[in-house]
Amino acid sequence: MSGLISWPVAVAAARERLRSPVVLLLALFSVLLGLWRTVSESFGADVFSSLGALLLGLLTLTLGAGLLTEEFDSGHAQLVLLRPITRAQWFGGRLAGAAMILGGTVLATWLASLVTAVGHGARLNFLLRLSVLPLTLAWVFAWLALLVALNTVFASWTNAAFLLLFVLAWSFIHKLVPLALGKPELAALLDQVDKLLGPQETLGAASDLYRGLRPDLGPALYDLFWFFAAWLFGVLLFNRRELARRRT
Repeated sequence: MSGLISWPVAVAAARERLRSPVVLLLALFSVLLGLWRTVSESFGADVFSSLGALLLGLLTLTLGAGLLTEEFDSGHAQLVLLRPITRAQWFGGRLAGAAMILGGTVLATWLASLVTAVGHGARLNFLLRLSVLPLTLAWVFAWLALLVALNTVFASWTNAAFLLLFVLAWSFIHKLVPLALGKPELAALLDQVDKLLGPQETLGAASDLYRGLRPDLGPALYDLFWFFAAWLFGVLLFNRRELARRRT
């Protein structure tokens, strides 16, 4: 993996993003939610659902918005790429820097939730609670990689705006159009499309374990596919963009 990531670039990207008050506030609110929100005795995934999922989604958008193009607009990326570093390593470093903050926030929130559960005297199933961590990371990292890949096409922060508008538009089509048309068969079809259209929520596997069922790891594996596919296509698109820029 070190051949795909420039760690100095990753550290610089993380420091740059941590200068944003919005990033710091969203991360802080997520951790405070882990401390405050009532958690179940042996599950602990509820802190990453509803409001927790919204906070992580906003943090992902903020971290990934303009992550690549801001460096080009400032001219700093061109200077970095003059060094013995490949464009793939630079792309991977920028992505890894944002992922460090996002992953750190998820870990801190998970630990805060664990502290709250222990403080409440809950009887913990630690392995089950631990399973929530990689499941959540698979979901948020997949969205982050997709967002960064889009930044090879969309200028500045418009990659975040495009993704947000797409999600809102699809939610409208998915939920309201079948009701408006009175066609339940269309709702069933859109439900199947929804399972393929972007990274999927993964905590259902932890819910299955909590109920003593065989966990459905399909969404988590699908999110891993999205993560690596977005990384690969992002690098390919970035290389094509840079080659086109140099020819002009």
